[in-house]
Parts: sequence; C-alpha cells; structure tokens
Amino acid sequence: MDVCTRCRHALQLYAVLQLLTWSAVPAAHIYQLYEGESELKHMTVDKTTGNIYLGGVNRIYQLDEDLSVIYKVQTGPHNDSVYCPMVGSCINGAERLPTDDHNKILVINYAAGELVVCGSIYQGRCERHHLSDITKRVLPPNEQTTVQPVAANNATATTVAFIAPGVPDPGMINVLYVATSLTPGLYRHRVPSLASRSLQAGKMFDLASKGISKSSSVVILDEYRDVFHVEYKAGFHFEGFSYFVQVQPRSLEREHLEQGHITKISRICDHDENYDSYTEIELQCIGKDGTVYSLAQAAILAETGRHLAESFGNKKDVLATLFVNSRLVNGREQVDSALCLFAMKDVQRMFRENIQMCYNGTVSERGLGYINRFDKGCPSGSNKLIDDTFCGDVARPLLEGQAPLRTTPVLTFSDINATSIAITTTGPFTVAFTGTDEGYLKKIFIKSATNAFEFEKVPVDPGFAILPDMHFDKQHAYLYVMSTSKVSKVKVQECDLYETCEDCSIGARDPYCGWCTLESRCSTRGRCSNANSTDRWISAEAKMCVQFSQIIPSNIPVGNANKVELRVNRLPLPSPGYGYSCVFGTAAPVPAKTLRNIPGLLCDTPPMEELSMFAGDGDHFSVPLYVRSMETGVDFVSHMFTFYNCSVHEACMPCMQSRWSCSWCMYSNRCTNDPNQCAADNPGELLVSRASQCARFIQPEGQHYETLLPSGQPQAISMLSTNLPQPRLGDTGYQCLVHVDGEAEPQVTSARILRQPDSENQTILCSETAYTYRENVQEISATLTVVWNDRHRVDSTMVTLYKCSELGRDCSRCLTRANKYQCSWCGGACSFSSACRDKPRNFCPEPRISDFSPKTGPIEGGTLVTVWGSNLLIHPSDIINGTSIAGMHCTVQEQDYDISTRVVCQTGYSGKERTGPITVVRRNSRRPLETTSVEQFKYLDPQIVQIVPLIGPRSGGTRLNVTGRNLNVGGVIKAYLDDLACEVERTSATSTSVVCITSAAPSTEQGVYITSRFVMTFDLAERALVREFTYTQDPNITHISPLRSFYSGGRMLTVHGTFLTSIQQPRIFSTFQQKKSAEMVCSVLNMTVMLCPSPPMPTSSRFRRETITTDTTAEIGFIMDDVLSVNNLSWFFPNVDASIVYVPNPLYKPFHEDANTKLYRGDSLIIEGENLNLASDTHDVRVTVGRQLCNVTSLAETQLVCIPSATQPAGVDENGHETTKLLPMVIVHVGSLQFDIGYLQYEVIEPYKLPEYAIGAIAAGGGFLVLVTLVVLLVYRRKSSQAEREYKRIQIQMDTLESNVRSECKQAFAELQTDMTDITKDLVATGIPFLDHKSYVMKVFFPGVVDHPILRRPVMRDSKRSNFDSAMIQFEQLLNNRTFLLVLINTLENQRTFSIRDKVNVASLLMIAFINKMDYATEILKSLLRMLIARSVDKKHPQLMLRRTESVVEKMLTNWMSLCMYTYLREYAGRPMFMLFKAIKHQVEKGPVDYVTSDARYTLSEDRLLLEKTDHTVLTVYLVQGDSSEYMQVRVLDCDTVSQAKCKILDALYKNTPFSIRPSLHEVDLEWRHGRGGHLVLCDEDMTSEGGCGWRRINRLKHYNVTDNAVMALVPRQNQLNGRMTMNGSQNYHNSTLNHLHNLGFPKSLTTPILQATDEEKGGSKVWHLVKPMDESSNGNKDKHNHNKAHISEIFLTRLLATKGTIQKFVDDFFQTVLSANKVLPITVKYLFDFLDEESVRHQICDPDVALAWKSNSLPLRFWVNFIKNPDFVFDIHKTNAVDSSLSVIAQTFMDSCSTSEHRLGKDSPSNKLLYAKDIPKYKAMVNKFYCDIRELPSVSDQQMNTHLAEISRVN
Repeated sequence: MDVCTRCRHALQLYAVLQLLTWSAVPAAHIYQLYEGESELKHMTVDKTTGNIYLGGVNRIYQLDEDLSVIYKVQTGPHNDSVYCPMVGSCINGAERLPTDDHNKILVINYAAGELVVCGSIYQGRCERHHLSDITKRVLPPNEQTTVQPVAANNATATTVAFIAPGVPDPGMINVLYVATSLTPGLYRHRVPSLASRSLQAGKMFDLASKGISKSSSVVILDEYRDVFHVEYKAGFHFEGFSYFVQVQPRSLEREHLEQGHITKISRICDHDENYDSYTEIELQCIGKDGTVYSLAQAAILAETGRHLAESFGNKKDVLATLFVNSRLVNGREQVDSALCLFAMKDVQRMFRENIQMCYNGTVSERGLGYINRFDKGCPSGSNKLIDDTFCGDVARPLLEGQAPLRTTPVLTFSDINATSIAITTTGPFTVAFTGTDEGYLKKIFIKSATNAFEFEKVPVDPGFAILPDMHFDKQHAYLYVMSTSKVSKVKVQECDLYETCEDCSIGARDPYCGWCTLESRCSTRGRCSNANSTDRWISAEAKMCVQFSQIIPSNIPVGNANKVELRVNRLPLPSPGYGYSCVFGTAAPVPAKTLRNIPGLLCDTPPMEELSMFAGDGDHFSVPLYVRSMETGVDFVSHMFTFYNCSVHEACMPCMQSRWSCSWCMYSNRCTNDPNQCAADNPGELLVSRASQCARFIQPEGQHYETLLPSGQPQAISMLSTNLPQPRLGDTGYQCLVHVDGEAEPQVTSARILRQPDSENQTILCSETAYTYRENVQEISATLTVVWNDRHRVDSTMVTLYKCSELGRDCSRCLTRANKYQCSWCGGACSFSSACRDKPRNFCPEPRISDFSPKTGPIEGGTLVTVWGSNLLIHPSDIINGTSIAGMHCTVQEQDYDISTRVVCQTGYSGKERTGPITVVRRNSRRPLETTSVEQFKYLDPQIVQIVPLIGPRSGGTRLNVTGRNLNVGGVIKAYLDDLACEVERTSATSTSVVCITSAAPSTEQGVYITSRFVMTFDLAERALVREFTYTQDPNITHISPLRSFYSGGRMLTVHGTFLTSIQQPRIFSTFQQKKSAEMVCSVLNMTVMLCPSPPMPTSSRFRRETITTDTTAEIGFIMDDVLSVNNLSWFFPNVDASIVYVPNPLYKPFHEDANTKLYRGDSLIIEGENLNLASDTHDVRVTVGRQLCNVTSLAETQLVCIPSATQPAGVDENGHETTKLLPMVIVHVGSLQFDIGYLQYEVIEPYKLPEYAIGAIAAGGGFLVLVTLVVLLVYRRKSSQAEREYKRIQIQMDTLESNVRSECKQAFAELQTDMTDITKDLVATGIPFLDHKSYVMKVFFPGVVDHPILRRPVMRDSKRSNFDSAMIQFEQLLNNRTFLLVLINTLENQRTFSIRDKVNVASLLMIAFINKMDYATEILKSLLRMLIARSVDKKHPQLMLRRTESVVEKMLTNWMSLCMYTYLREYAGRPMFMLFKAIKHQVEKGPVDYVTSDARYTLSEDRLLLEKTDHTVLTVYLVQGDSSEYMQVRVLDCDTVSQAKCKILDALYKNTPFSIRPSLHEVDLEWRHGRGGHLVLCDEDMTSEGGCGWRRINRLKHYNVTDNAVMALVPRQNQLNGRMTMNGSQNYHNSTLNHLHNLGFPKSLTTPILQATDEEKGGSKVWHLVKPMDESSNGNKDKHNHNKAHISEIFLTRLLATKGTIQKFVDDFFQTVLSANKVLPITVKYLFDFLDEESVRHQICDPDVALAWKSNSLPLRFWVNFIKNPDFVFDIHKTNAVDSSLSVIAQTFMDSCSTSEHRLGKDSPSNKLLYAKDIPKYKAMVNKFYCDIRELPSVSDQQMNTHLAEISRVN
C-alpha cells in the first residue's frame, strides 16, 4: 500500500470518528467518560495534539480528545520491596514480592517528544515513552532503564514534578524538577526532597549538577527525616524561578509538633547549580472572621482576566491556592475550605523583602535548620540590594523567610473539602473550577480580588474525590476532570440550557453566558452576532433584561382596530437598514414605528380574522405580542395582549362580574361591550349595568344553610331569589336543573315561583324528585341551575348529594355522624333513617390504646392526659368510671374527645411517686370491654431550688432562670411572682432548669413593686420558693455621648439613664431608612451609666458601608427586655438627642519603612492615616506595642501620636504570640476595627548633653524653642551633606556615560564605512541541501509533527478482504464524489467543536489523499473558494479573506500552492533564498553572539541586538582532519564559547553536507593540540570556569588563552571527560589539567584556588557568556568591572544599519526573483490570479484593492512569507535563534510591501519598521509591477492547466 492510500484511509477514519463523536454529544455537562481499569493517580494533556495521558496503579493510558483509549501499558505489579535496592540483591532477609506500581510522576517532555513516567516500585524509578505511542519505551544507550531513584516509593507519599529551564544552560535546555515526600527505608537517603534532574542523554534523571559537597538538590538532615515531614502540593515555573507549594510542620522540634502545620512556598533560581538560592516563605490565608486556613490542598499558576487583574493592580499572574481548616463541630470533624489568590508580583516582592531583611540586619538567622546544619547567620553589615535577578549567595546559601505573605480568601466553603483547582478566562472575566472530595465540580465566578461566588455545581463522580490534576482542552471549551476511577470531559459552559434572559443573564450569573437579544437565545459572546452593539448581548452582570415596561392600551374588545404603544426597556439599536415589526399571535407581522424621546414602538392591531383561532370558551383571549427583529427574523421580546368578548357570557352575574366593560341585556339574554346595542336591537329591553340588578339566589339575612340531598330519596328544593324577570308573552316558565359532577346530563324538574308577602323577593320551589349519583363516595357536589324561557339562566348554586352507606362504613363512625345527615346503623349497614327496615343499633366492639401524652405528672394530679386509640368510646359516658392511670382513678373530660379515637382524662391524687399503665374500660349493654397501655405513666414530685436574677423592670421581659428537680412534669406548667404571671418557655425546659419571662407589674407610688415569693404550678400541684423579686421603674435614657461614629461601629458611647441595672443584657441598635442595624451588647456600670459600642451603619440594597463617602445620620434605639419606650427614643424621649452621625471609617496606614519595620529612637511614635479624628478621641483609640500599651497623646485627622514604653517590649503581638521578625507588633484598635501597622525596633541613643547656655535658656523659659531650632539645623545639615554626596556621584556617572557614548558612536561610524563587497566569496553557493519531496511535503503540511501516522508502515492483512477494507474502498469512492466531499467539508466546519487544528489536519489529509489527482483537488479547491468568496463579499471587510487560516479551504490553498510551486522553488527561487539565509548567518556569526541570550552584535532585530561593548579578536585556527597532515583554516572569535567554535568548525568542515547527516555538536569534543603531545579537551564548563557571587561564566577560547594559528581537532566525545570517571581518574585528570594550564601561561597562584573554589562551590550558580545580567550583589563594590555602567540602547541601533547594508544585495536579489513574472513562473499563479479576478467581477466588487488583497494573501502571504520565516521547510539546515530573528524582520518587510494600506511611520515606530522604511516604496512598486505583468500574460486554458496538473501529479 503506497503513502497516498494510507493517507486516504487516515482521512476516512478521522472523518468517520469525528461525525460519530459529534452525533453522540448529549445536552449535558459531561460529554465523554472514561472509566479506568485500575485506580487513577495522575493526568496530563498534550497541548499540541490534545491527547490525554493517565497514570494509575499498574497502568498508564493514552487517550484521544474524546477519551477513547489509543494505547495502554501495564507497569506492574513487579517483584519488589521497599527494603531492597533498585538493582541487586536484598539484604537483612528482605524478599521481593509482587508489588503494585503507583504512578507518581506523569510529565510531558515536549522538546524530546517523550512522556516521563515514574512509579513507586524500584525505589521510585522513571521511564520514558514515545509521546505518540506510549507502548514504545525510550531506552538510554547500552541500558534497559534508568537506575536513579526519583519519586516516592509508596502509595501515599506525595511527589510533584514539572519540566522547566535549569542548569547547566537554562536558556537552551530544560530539566525535571522533582519534589517528593520522605519515606523510611535504607535506600531512601539517595533521594533528596527537592532536586532538578537532567533530561540529557548520558545523565538521564541524574542530578543536573553534582559536586563534592553540593548539588542541585535539597536534602533534609538525617536527624529530622523521621519527624519533619514535608508534603508537596504543586510546582511551577515563573520568570526565572521554579516554585513549590508545600505543607510542613510549624516547628522543627519534636516536643512542639502539636503546634500543627503551615503552608509555605519555596523557590530556586534557574541558574542555581547548588540550590544556594533556595528560599521559603509562609503563605497565610486568613478569613475575615479570623479563621486561619493553614493547609494547602491544591495550587495552580494562572493568568487572570482583565477585571480581576485590575483589582490586583494590573497583576495578571496569580497563584490560586485552595486551603482547608479542620475543626470539631458537634463532635465530628468538619473541614472548611477557602480559595486564596496571591499575585505573583506580590510573591516575588515578599521573597525580595525576606531576603533583604537578612542582608540589612533585620533578621539575624537564615533558618532552615532541617536542611542547614552549619552557619545559619545572616551577613552582617551588608548593604546588598535584592532584586528579582538575585540567584543566591554561595557564602550564605539557603534562607527561611520570616515575614509571611498574607491574604484573605476570595471565597470560602463551609463543610466542604476542596481538592482541586483550575482557572481560565472568558472575555474580561475569570472563572475557577474546584473539585471536592464528594465528587462535585464547582464553577466559580471570580469578580475581583475580594469578591467571588459559586454559580453552578456539577456532579462528576458523586462519592469519590476529585483528584488535583484537572486540565483544559486546547480550546478551553472542555475541562478534563479525574477521580480515582474515571475521567470526565466536562463542558465549561452550557449556555444553551437557559431558555430565558432572566435565567441566562440574571439567574445563572454564568460569566460565559449572556442573552443575545435579537437572536433571543443564551449564548457565549462569540456566538452572538454584533455583540458589541448596545444591548445586543446582555452579560451576567446585567440587572435587567429587555422587556416591556408598559403597553397602552393593555387590552381592546374584539373587532375594534386600534394602535398599540409598546414601551420597551433596553431596546437594542437596530443595524442600519433594519427595524422592528409587531407580531400578534400567528397574525402577519405589522411594521412598527419607533417612538420619539422614549424607547418604544407604535403598532397597529391586526384584523380579527387572523386571530380567530385563538378564541376560547372564556370572555377573552390573550395572544403573545412579539417584537420581531427584521435583521434576524427572531421574536426577541413578548407579552400577552388581551382581546375580550362580552358576548360569550350567557348569564347576567358572570357578565357583570367580568373585569371588562360589559353590560347585560335582560330579555335579549346577552352580554355586550356596547350598552347602546340593547335598546337599538330590542326596543323595551331591560338593561342591567350593575350586578345587584341581576336575577339571582339570595340567602336570608343572618342565615346560612346548605342543601343536603340523600341519594335516592325524594326531596323538594326551595331557593330564595330576587329580581326574577316576568316572562313575556310567548316565553316558557321556570325549570330546575341538577347537574352532578361527572354526569353527562342534568336531572330536570319543573319549578314554580312563590311571591313573598311584603317583600320584593320570590321563592323558587323545585318539584320533589329523587336525585342520585353513581360513584361510591360519601358526598358529591352538584350544581343547581334555574332557567326560564328554556335558555335564560337565572342563577346557580351548589348542593350536596350524600350516601349514608359511605358516611358510616363502621358502627362507630355511623353512630357519630351529624344529625343533619339522618343516618342510622341498621341491618349491619349505615342507612338513611327513613329507609331503615330493622331497628337501629347503638353499641360497637372492644377498645385499644395506641399512645398517650404527657408521660409524667405531679403526685397531686390534675394532669390532662390525652389517650389515642380505636373504639375507645361512642360517648364519654361509656368510660366515665372506667379509666385509671398507674392504678389511680382518672376523670374523663366529657367535653374533649373524638369519638372512637381520642379521650382526655385528668389524673387524680396519688399521694406519692409511682409508675403504672393507663387502663380504659368501656361499658355497654352486654359486658365491660378493657384495654391497657404498653407504656408507663409516672407520678413525680417537683421541687424548686433557686431563681436568678432578683431584679427587673416594671414592664417585664426579665428572663428568670429556675433550677430544681422534676421541673418539666405535667401538661400545664405556670409560674408566678406572687400573682404576676411569668411565662414559661416550655420548649427549653428540662428536668433541672426552666426559664420564664416576667410580665409587667402594676405601678405604685414608690415606683417599686416587690414580690415575696416565686410560685410554680404543675397542673394541680403548686410549689413555692420564698424569694423577693423587685420590679424597678423602667429604665430611662437621659443622655448619649458622643453621637458620632464611623461606619463600622464599635466606638464606645456613654449612655446615661436611670434604673439601668434592672436590665441583664441591654442592647443598642440604629435605624436608617427603615433598615435596622446589627445589635450591640452594652455593659452596665451602675444604676445610671452604661457603655455601649456604637452599632454599625445600617445597610440596604442601595447603600454599602464601603461605598458611602458622606456623613449619614441614623436614629439610636435600645432593647431592654419588654421596655418599649427605649426602642424609639425620639418618640418617648423627645428631649434626648438620639441621632448619631456616621462618618467614613478611619484608615491607619502601615509603616512606610522597609518591611513595615519602624526604627524607634525614644521619642513619640507617629502613625499616619486618614479620617482619624472624625469620630474618635484619644481615649477611643488603643495602641499596643507587643503586649504593652502605647499612651495616646494626640489624635489629628492624619496623625496619631503615642508614647511607647521606655524599653523595647518582647517580640510578640498583643495576644502574646511570637512575631516572625521577633519584634513587637504595633496594632491600633478603634472600635471594631483593627489595623496592623507593622513592627517597632528600638534604637539606643546616647543622651544628648545640652550646652550650658542651653540649660540657662531652658531655665529662662526658652529651652523648648532652642531645642527645636537645634533639631532643625541638624536635619538641614544632614540633608545638605547627603545631597552634596549624591550630586558628586551623579556627576561621575554622567562623565562615564558620556565617554561610553562617544566610544560607541565612533565604533558604529567605522562599521558603516567598512567595505561590504567581499561577503560573496565567503559563501558557498554550490551544493544547496534541498529537502527531498516527501520531507518537504510533511514539513509544510504538518509542521512540528515528527512521526505522523501516515508515515508508518501499513499493517499487513490476510489476502482475504475484510469488512474494514470494503468500507474504506466505499468511503474512498465517496470522497471521489464531488458533491459528497463538499457536503462533508461543510458539515465538519459547521460543527462547534471543529477547531482550527482540525481544519488544518483535514485540509492536509485531503491534499495528501488527492496528491496524485491534482486536477480533482483543483476543482474541489475552486468550489470551496467560490463558497468562501460568497461569504466574504457580504462582510464589511472582504479584503481580509485568506488572511488567516480559519477554514479548510485556506489551508488547502496553502498546500496546493506548495505542491504546484515545488519545482519552481527547487530549480529557480531556491538559490537566492538559500544565499539570503547564508548571508544572514555569515553576518551574524561574524561578530560576537551571546551563547545564553542569543543576542548578536550584527542583527536586523532590535530585540536580539547585543547592547554591550564586547572586545573580541578574530582567530584563525587550523583544523587537523583525522590522520591526514592537511590542515583546514577556520575563522573563530576569541570570545566564542567552545560550543560556538565547534559549530563554526563543523560548518566549515561539512559546508556541502545536509545538516541531518552531519555529526551532532554533542557527539564531538574540541581538542587543542599544543606543543609536543600536549592535548587539551576544551569544554564550556569545567573546573577552571570563572565564577563568583552566584555566577559562572561559560568558558571562551580566550579563557584557555587560545592564540592565533592554534591547531585544533574534533575528536569523538569521551565518557570519562563527562562526569563518569573514577575518583583516581578524576584526580589525575585534574592534575594534568593544572600542569597544562600552567604551561600555557596560567600562574600557579591562580589555577590552584580556582580548582579549590570549584570543588567547594560547584553547582547552584547562574551562567553567563558575554553580558552578565545585573547582579545586586555587586552594588557595594566600586570596582571598575562591575555592571553599574549605564548605557543608552539607542546608540547601538546603528549596528542594525551596518547589518542591513551588508546583506542588502541578497535581500534585493531574493525579492527581485520571487516578484518577477518570467517564463519559468508556474502557470498555476496566472490561473489562480485570473480566477480571483473573475470572482471579483462576478460579485460586482468595484474596489480594485480587494482583488489585490486576495492575491497578496494567497501567494506572498500564504507561501513566500512562510518559507522566508522557515527556510528549514525547504533546505536541510539548522536555523539558530539569532538568525531566526533577522529572518522575521525580512518577512515582515515582505508583508508590508504587499499590503495595500499606507504605513505611517514616526520617531516612535519600532526600529524594525524604520529599518526598511525607505525601501518599502521600492518593493511596493515591484509588487504592483508583478501583478500587472501577470495580468498581461496570456490566459491559461483548462486544458493547459489540466496538463500541468497531471505533470505535478506524476511528480508527486
């Protein structure tokens, strides 16, 4: 099977799977589900392909985007033991047994296309698998697997890993960062807690940097490994540092482990070889109520939306962390969660501040005692300034920050354990997804840094915890959520489920969703057309939807045409040329006119015949009134509009009682909306206009009766009536119709009218008739209707038909029925009394007790006990003497019983406590019937011991607490103070305590009422306690001060009054606009004074305390038991000022000094703020320094002054807790507000000795003035000296800067004068290494894909054809059907989930499938282009077509052009393109290139310009080629690194060889041959590398003192020279290297210390080549070699001109070649351009720039720009970053030249644009001429084109 056939099959499978997947998508949150075969642990998603990788127990899986399994690999179980090494034999009798492999690490290495998998077996070993096929393992050379223990080795220990830049070269390579919890075991000492591991061949998973004493790792000391357990939660990389979030014990000491755990974040610098930069700080998440959420559960680095970033001060990157807090609630552990957000800029700032605190002496210890055993002190006297580039200190490594990073939760979850977090954005909004341990996914809308809410909860896997790994798909449309057993694909939004605007925009509060107004649907913003117009898309933040505010008129009668005015809120502004129409029901739309001045429309009502289908049985019908958009054809707002019809009423009362304007015509018997019609149609008509004039039934005044009709018994019915009409001649009389519910026909009988004497009323008498009904129910309702003249209705009423047989199904119920039914028990059934043939019975069977209440009572009796059961009695006389309780007689209450089911009796006197059952004996005419209860009743003796308090107000309301024994017995418990009732709270009563509320006492002349005893009654029992209770006068309020408070309240108010001690717990509140504040509890000092904290400002929906900025007045009230007068002081005490003024809250600002630490020199302490004294005095503010008070002496609006204690307090806060800085914390309390100001550090100052004249002056009274004058002079002198020193320092810097500028300008001028004509002889123009056709196609069609499935060998099948083969053949036939293929492509593109990548893949697969049918592919392409053009011309900017790859056809066009232009590119245009690439490469490498940053001296890109003056010398080295005696000359620079020199030598040696078959840079070493037999292998980094202050410089040729004409050789790389030698071998190598360096000129005094320092300081350093980044460690060094020199970057821009002038010829040659319409240009270009011109004419496009833009987008943009940027698509070459940046500038210039728009450039334009600004007009002219020349070429016929395409197909 050839490649084309395999491609077609791949495309067929892809299309079928896509269609099947989309057709199976349900309308639910979870779209796909995968249930694993084993417990799942980790998940990761390939951001390139979208594939999902799962790691579980003994399994790893590879799934596609729809969670279908592609591959799975079994990783266990294997024979292993934690007590055995990775390889080799076990010791101490340990035995390897079958052990499960728990996945610990699952990370994608994109650079190598590998999946890194680490499990728990074999001490945490790791493997690598191919990313495209995990069944293929990547094995190191000569090894089967790695032997490095990496991860945790058991099921529970945590391991966190990620890949990020790291040593030895962060700019070029990535390493694997691993953090793992410690586990016990003999072999775990080899596994550090945190390390960076190499991913390079030969060092796979080994520590990235290793030395004798240091390495790139953190190891917990042996003495703490068993007690100091660190659990790692997350890891990530950010701006040059790698971070880890971890939970660890708060204390290091064993005896303090009960202090719990805290959360910390640690980081390591990318360049740090030895982890000297390792630093920790604490993360604190503290709720507003003070709840500390100390344990992190999950964390993620996320980029926020615009709104959230603005609330963080435009900080977009945040660390989102889930914290939990565990506490006991009602005896069970409750876990509460909180989501806290930390801006990464704040994280960086806190790291800087903590490091700075160590260097400036604020902190004396570096901490980290669990990993740092020696030298824990901070540098003394260091003035080093720390910035974000600080990468550790070799002399003072490792640091534990003392100052925590604290924040408040953005959202908390009560009794919910949140386990995972993922964050994304939609528009300006930020959305978080959190998983819980109960298997639910919460969707959270984070509005700001302090405001978030949950808007949806999705059940994912109820009952199973959601694991931390959650990932979005490539489009962030779905979220992959994993539990221990399954993976779910959850859609992030379900906007389509919301059907109304209220549900979508207001109710759902989903930031993804908004109401698309004119489309009347809920959608995302991107799916709503013209969403940016006013009110076209109503977002989740809206408070109102589009709706009618008023309809005038709201209803009209049927048949009347009218105009209706519609007033609409949020009516969208229609697009130009469109309007609105009104639609009444199904009637034809009516055009609407827009109202002036108000948002609304004016519509005409439609003809009634169009609405007839809506008419119903009622007197009106309502139709939906829609407003339809003429732009979208959608009805987007509606309301019910009513048309009423009076004529449907057939009786007078319904007509008069209708809500419409109806009148009744009596003799015409009709209802009309036009009163004039009655007299007009029927002269002499009686018009009824009021309901009281209607003929109707009436009830006799003061009477109410119901009509009961026994079924089957003849009965007559009489009804009192009024306003009965007198039938006229020819009218029939009256009739009665009884219609039983459910019966088809009424029962009819005649009626006659009886006139009432002396009354206008009449009686209607229905003839005696037996009425019946069929259903077996007790009663049934029937309608009695009286009519006259056959159809004229008088009135109707309800009557009741009943059956005694149903009313009394048993004897008891029958005998107890009401007499009105006249039912009796006879013949074994219940019958109507007059129908009984036998004598009725009057007794029934034996009773039964089911329950009773209460269960206890006093021994005196009197308890009313309710007994429930069946057949207990028919009448109380049946059991009046037959009921007893616990053997004592119980008196039946005759008035309180339910026949047969319930009886109440009162207990008698028992004399003592006793227990027994309840017995009921029912007597009848035959024999007594007895029943006994199962439960026991208890007689108990209650006792009262004490009551408190003994005083209360006269109005009552005092809560008396009563204690004693058996206080809750009996049914009725009452309490009295003498004869004053005290209401008992029965619900809270227990056997030993009862609470009662006192009632009001009578007033007395003395104002005091005293009771002598407290009495409680328990039914008939009474107990008394002799205690006096005093009723005092009600408390009064006489004065309140002060009457100003801040909004948050808490200012202490002094309240004066009378009798205040009578209130146990007085409370104060305030009211504002009928809104009541929270109540605050007051403290009573004495009878007349109490202190009350001011209540907070009452809030309402319109006001919030945080937003009010003006003074607001509210009224104060008090709650004092039942004293109502103090609730409303302004009413009862008009002379008392009770209005309190609320002012804005004070704001006390933290100390501005470094790290919030203020230096105190013994004077007063000043604290700055705002609004400090608006509602505060000095006594209202309490300032604490540590646990000591600071005496407040002054309080101004912006300053508070207090005097601390003379000696420095202990380093604690006000609660005695030790602070992180060991300094006392300054805290300000004002009311309910608390402000943490910072830390106070005392400075001991020598006492100032005043001169004698000053003492005399003080004695004379002027001492104070002199002291102030001296202080001012001292400050002035100090400032003057400081300013002078600063001026001198700036002057020196300016002189240095001027010298540097002068030197740079001279050098730039010299470069511009250099002759640039010799470059061509340095370029080799022969042997251009073109890629073969297959490689060319794969790179263009599938960029970035290395191992595409179509390149794999086909699976061999049996000779017999399978169903699969048949299906594929048939599908191939369908693909060759033009109609089917076009429908397939359109169907795929219409799918919502059909992404851009999917379109690219389909387009490429289609072109591969038809690569040998180019004529058919061209026809398909033309058809698709026509459809695309048709869609584009209707848009506002049709010239944008083909600008981006947004459809299948656009990618097909790119691929089609690539196939058609291949021969032209290879034979004609390839040469100038390759010459341009070589010219740029030669020019860039001619000068210094920074190996770390890729910045170059010669470049076209300002971003890659080397902004430093770098001295260098050109060296000529002679390369020895094998055993030959011939030498090859190679030019290098003495500033080149060893690797750069090797690259230049390889380029010279293999100048005609394709890059793919050349030796790799890492396969050879560069050997310098010096003297006789002296060989030295040169390396980028070795023992002699220059280093210091945390930096190591990459070795240059200058470092080795390589001279001009040196002899070099490329030799195969030796393993022993790369870290694998033995100790002896290593020492010999060191010695030989030392001797050789000494022979080359290195002094012994220099070489020896270098080697010693390297041994001690190896690893942990950052590397640099030419330009060392700014290092704050050198600030204190005034050496001339430091990096404090300032440069103006613009002075180096002239180097861009030098580079441009050098390669200008090659740029011009390339542009001239590709923009020439010569004979070698493929005819496909002419064919395509003519096709585009024809389509523009066909669509009547008058603007010539549109067709020109289409041509530019199709050829220059989609073809040439692609190859300019990516010459490796055509040639087998290697493109460096420095060369790539220059190619991008040329590509941009080519794009600007082909653009039809004008490019206005100024002095602020980018340098890359200005560089070719003068050349672009020339290039534009070339482009225009190119298009004109093509237009003048002869047209290409279809036959010519088909012939050409056939040739292309043959080549393909």
